Amino acid sequence: MDLNTFEADSIELLLRQLGATEIKKVRGILYFIEFDIDEDLQVSYCYNINKKGKYFLQRINPYPISEGVFETEIEVVTFITKDLKKFKNAKNSTNFKKFLEITNKVNKMTDTIEYLFLNYNVDGEDMDTLNRELDDISTTVDAIESNAKEL
Repeated sequence: MDLNTFEADSIELLLRQLGATEIKKVRGILYFIEFDIDEDLQVSYCYNINKKGKYFLQRINPYPISEGVFETEIEVVTFITKDLKKFKNAKNSTNFKKFLEITNKVNKMTDTIEYLFLNYNVDGEDMDTLNRELDDISTTVDAIESNAKEL
């Protein structure tokens, strides 16, 4: 893929207009973008352009999560614009630090479960127990969502 493609240049310009404080290109197909929401919060993303010309976007900070595959750079910028707006709003919540703690625990749990199942022969009953516990957590999250006010 050409290092100076029109798509890559245009998305970089749009991200800078959004306020990206740093964009790192790796061979013209892998990008790292950082936004400083304030002195305590940085939101960063990574995206790459695959062989089919599609954009795979991940949020890296404040916690890693895959955001999906997008058809155009405009879709990537639109998603990031909305995502940043949500983080700017969420940052004002008194529960924001708790939210980050919980999210980091969930991510660590995912890593731990992967390590467990890829490195140990886990008993079927233990797997059933873990599955039930995760179902309980999912039910709790659903109940919290039904009681919360949508933004």
